[in-house]
Amino acid sequence: MNETYWTKTLLVTYNYLETIAGAIDKITLKTALNSFDYSKINLVKNNVYSISNKLIDLADRKITLINLKILIEDVLKNIPIKDAVFLINRYFDRMKCKDLADKHGICVRSVFRRLTIAERNFDKKLKAKGFNDKKLNDMLKNERWILNFYESIKNNKEEDLNISSSMLERVAAL
Repeated sequence: MNETYWTKTLLVTYNYLETIAGAIDKITLKTALNSFDYSKINLVKNNVYSISNKLIDLADRKITLINLKILIEDVLKNIPIKDAVFLINRYFDRMKCKDLADKHGICVRSVFRRLTIAERNFDKKLKAKGFNDKKLNDMLKNERWILNFYESIKNNKEEDLNISSSMLERVAAL
């Protein structure tokens, strides 16, 4: 059976990548501005080495998220357009299956069949680009929120395709 756990994970998390990247920018700015506080309490905490490491870690996180966004968009551009449209409607626009059926003039059962085909095509193209399970795990090792979402999809706990705003705040603060 061709599992599409990464496909679903990437498509669900896509909408949040810019939000998290923006939050990382704010944290970077705050970290940089706070580095000028040289009181005795902050002298150890805010030494050049620790601040530099934190800024580098934040920049690395942002680069990873930008690369992930580009990867998802590239894969979508390289699968059949009808598959890409279906995936965009379902995952980016958060359309329910009934709404997809109405929009495309097909029955709900056909929506499930077409989504399965589209997800498999996305997965095949993702793997053809060299992004297998190991590579994605390595790439996203510092993005626990994405790996946790992957695990929940893998364990059939994908009832909700949305991530709460409180979780987004916690993710950005990591």
